[in-house]
Formats: sequence, structure tokens, C-alpha cells
Amino acid sequence: MRVKLRYPDDSDAGYVEFNGVKSVVYDERGNLILEVEGKFPDIRTEDYGWIDKVLSRGIRDGRKRFILFVAGRYLVNVKGLDVEDAVKVLREFYSKDGGTVYEAWIRSVLRGVKSKGLKPWSLTRIRENFKDLYDEIRRVIGEEA
Repeated sequence: MRVKLRYPDDSDAGYVEFNGVKSVVYDERGNLILEVEGKFPDIRTEDYGWIDKVLSRGIRDGRKRFILFVAGRYLVNVKGLDVEDAVKVLREFYSKDGGTVYEAWIRSVLRGVKSKGLKPWSLTRIRENFKDLYDEIRRVIGEEA
């Protein structure tokens, strides 16, 4: 698991890699800072597995909202993909259930969420704001809404 670190002014502070046993901390240039047993204190353990399921299976409705509020944020700010790789993933995701999406729109979304360091919305927040999207996600990941 790789987690990006941020300074209080939201600039890049490097990253932590956790292999299940120890954490290795690197600065923003990739230089080793320290190694510690266990999880480094700043690692959050949110479960994003449901996002990978939705990306691999696709959804019929709400794909643009899913990209904007969940998938784009997840791919660049949690998984650490560069914009080009994230565009490929999102194009493939969008095409699973037909239709087309402008690549320029995807790039714009990715640049925006990356520059602001936005994290993906939780299922709870999606349910509160977009009940129809929440129901579709639950259907896809095999859980009742």
C-alpha cells in the first residue's frame, strides 16, 4: 500500500509504503527518510475495494458522477496513477456500458482533483447526495441498498 503525504500547506511531502509488516517513508524526491515496524501513523486504512469492483464491472447510470466524485479522485490521489494512466482506466470504465465521454473532460476532472488533493466520496456521502447512484453501486458490488 502506498500513501501520499502532504504538508499542512497541502504541498507534496513524499509518501509511505506499507508492506503489511513495516512502513518505509520517502521524501518528495523519493529519498528514503526512515523505516519503522508497523503502520506509519499517517496511513489511513479506508477500504476502497468497492471502487475497484465498480471500475472493473462498470455501472449503467451515473458514470460521470462516479468519475467526478469517486473514481478520478481514487485513481490519482489514492492509487497515485499519473493522469495518462487514469484516463485509460476511466475510458475503459465508461465504455463498459456503451456511450462515449470526452477525453478532455476526463483530463480536466483528473487535473482538478489532483491539484486539490481531493479524496473519493464514501458510500455514505454518495447515498446522502445521489441515492440513485448509490443504489446502482450497491447493485454492481452485490450488496443490497
